[in-house]
Amino acid sequence: GGKDLVDLISAIEEIDGIERIRISSIEPTTVDDRLLDHMAASGKLCPYLHIPLQSGSDGILSMMGRKYDAAGFEGLIHKAVKKIPGLGLGTDVMVGFPGEGDREFRETIDMLSRLSFAYFHVFPFSKRKGTRATRLPDAVPSKIIKERGKTMHALSVEKRRAFFDRHLGDLVSVLFETREEGFWTGLTPDYMRVGVPAIAIEEDLSGKIRPVRITWIEGGKAMGTLV
Repeated sequence: GGKDLVDLISAIEEIDGIERIRISSIEPTTVDDRLLDHMAASGKLCPYLHIPLQSGSDGILSMMGRKYDAAGFEGLIHKAVKKIPGLGLGTDVMVGFPGEGDREFRETIDMLSRLSFAYFHVFPFSKRKGTRATRLPDAVPSKIIKERGKTMHALSVEKRRAFFDRHLGDLVSVLFETREEGFWTGLTPDYMRVGVPAIAIEEDLSGKIRPVRITWIEGGKAMGTLV
């Protein structure tokens, strides 16, 4: 007993042959200073956090039963960015939760615009049998949910592009996964998808970490050359 996530990560870091550790989606209430400090100092734990926001409106967060408010979430993101150099950030956001009016939606959009997310996953609200949300008043018409989803997705595309643009010219470390459509592709520690043309590469890069210089951006990937 008494062990936490950082203790677990530290134990995994000691295992020979493990070069990279990535935390998947994690609740904002479980991201503490100890984790952020460890991520900032570690050579193996990826500087990457996917922290679900769901909504930038306190009213909606409260109706969802979330245990944080918008200001607290925003404070956490600012702190994480300040502590961890080159942090890659993702989030989940829901559109059309019952009671989400134009103002609540705008609060969410404004908050996501301000924060340095590299992308977000957008989920339209849908009624699931037996959940509390199906009994809430002020249901949002499906046409509006669809429109808001489109707006949100467009912002995410813009964010991802800006994230990639910040890396243009950079030398990054890529853990290669697969060869597809003439490119070897893989991920950087901060969760950027990178492709390099496979034509002049004779070795099998899958599972290998190599330095890549980012030279152009195309079709949702950063493109580069092996260094």
